[in-house]
Amino acid sequence: MFCPKCGKDIKEGSKFCKHCGSEIKRNSSSNNSPVVSNTSDDDKNKKIIIGVLIAVIVILTVVFVAFGLNLFNGESQTPDSAVQSGDAMSNSASSSKPVSLNSFPVSEAPALAQAIKDSNGNFPVQFQSLSLSKAQCLYILSKSIVEINNGNVDGSISVGDPAYASHPSGKDSSQSIARANYVDMSSRFSSWIESNGAVPNYVGIYTGGVPDVSPSKMLDICVHILINYGSSHNLPESINI
Repeated sequence: MFCPKCGKDIKEGSKFCKHCGSEIKRNSSSNNSPVVSNTSDDDKNKKIIIGVLIAVIVILTVVFVAFGLNLFNGESQTPDSAVQSGDAMSNSASSSKPVSLNSFPVSEAPALAQAIKDSNGNFPVQFQSLSLSKAQCLYILSKSIVEINNGNVDGSISVGDPAYASHPSGKDSSQSIARANYVDMSSRFSSWIESNGAVPNYVGIYTGGVPDVSPSKMLDICVHILINYGSSHNLPESINI
């Protein structure tokens, strides 16, 4: 070791310098001894930090890959779901067309028939923006049956404001009516309303021994036919009343 005062070589562990007599302090040995490097500790810390960073990178990579796969799957399903949503919207739009007294879509007649049935015979019937009287409902339904039978399912009807029958009559007995007969009845019934601005007192059936039908029963017949048509998209071959 060396004396920190004079710098001369002295014996290791000496308390005083034999050359200058200076006291050799214990911590002075560190000044004369080779400095111990902390490189090994720094290397360990660096390795720990690098290891942590690698672990974080691996975890983040796994998370991003998983997220990317989920996103990809979601995008791959989006077109189908969009198409289904579009179809649903399209079906919804096509199943409910705007109505007015000047232009009532024939395609809305089955829905009106259901609304009449749900009203339990109470009039006027609220249908979309319209408040429809019994006479108006009779005309719309009977005219729609004729238009559907003629293939005019996309047509429309000018409803107007016909009056109801002043003295409705007819015997409402149980019977079976073929398609040709109820279409004919609907045609004569709606034509009468168009010509007279009012519902006829009764409608006759061209079958021997079969009584005439009252306007109320005619409404029941039309409701039954159009509700059936709304579910099957075909006019029934016959109905029982």
